[in-house]
Amino acid sequence: MLRVELRRAVLNRAFLLAILLGVAALGYRLTDYCFAPLAMTPPFSCNAYDAVIWSESGPVALIVPLLAVLPFADSYALDRGLGYVRHVLVRSTYRSYLLAKLTANALTGGLAVAVPILVLFGYANLAYPRGLMAPDASRIVVGGYPFGPFGALYRSAPDLYVLFLVCLGFLVGVVYATLGLAISCLVENRYVVLATPFLLYNLANFVFAVLGLANLTPPATFIPEIATTTTGLSVFGELTGIFAVSVACLLALGRKERIFG
Repeated sequence: MLRVELRRAVLNRAFLLAILLGVAALGYRLTDYCFAPLAMTPPFSCNAYDAVIWSESGPVALIVPLLAVLPFADSYALDRGLGYVRHVLVRSTYRSYLLAKLTANALTGGLAVAVPILVLFGYANLAYPRGLMAPDASRIVVGGYPFGPFGALYRSAPDLYVLFLVCLGFLVGVVYATLGLAISCLVENRYVVLATPFLLYNLANFVFAVLGLANLTPPATFIPEIATTTTGLSVFGELTGIFAVSVACLLALGRKERIFG
């Protein structure tokens, strides 16, 4: 069952669309790198590593949930609407189907966010120097730069720091793809499934920003360096909470008895 669901998820135009949309959003932000005033001074000093950080702080940070849900999060709603679930139950158990759906959706959601960052970093290594400029004493702040978990890797092992950002992007994609799948247990309208995580993400971003809690805004889990108060707890705690609630809702609302009762 898992093989079938993975094939459906990966061999899907929506999966390719999500990756292309992510690359386009990152590329759009990259166009003004090394030209904007901020990019002319440290820490944004025209190198491959800063190019990734700069690009992630653009439009892609606001559409991450959309990238995550596009590939496969609406498939459960579509399967129910088309009667595909009943067809599956002839040759598999509902439990196996639901777990395979959860796994395939999580993997493709994570890849839809992580792959564009990898593509960007590959291009940045060709277009910009790989070395870092010496730190500017006038811009050194408490805790160093970048802020947030594993920020110290930026100076000591910048390639590992970018790898961390890729892995973090994958994790964010997994979390919001799972949230979308949980929502598909409530509604069969695929557009509602695709739009709701995006709307909740940006609504929470607005509310926490107004309250002055920048480290709790959802984009801070994708680009932790945007807030000086970002910590590993604020990033991974928020993602773990969203994932746990999503899985709990999926297991509760996606029960076979409820769907076919």
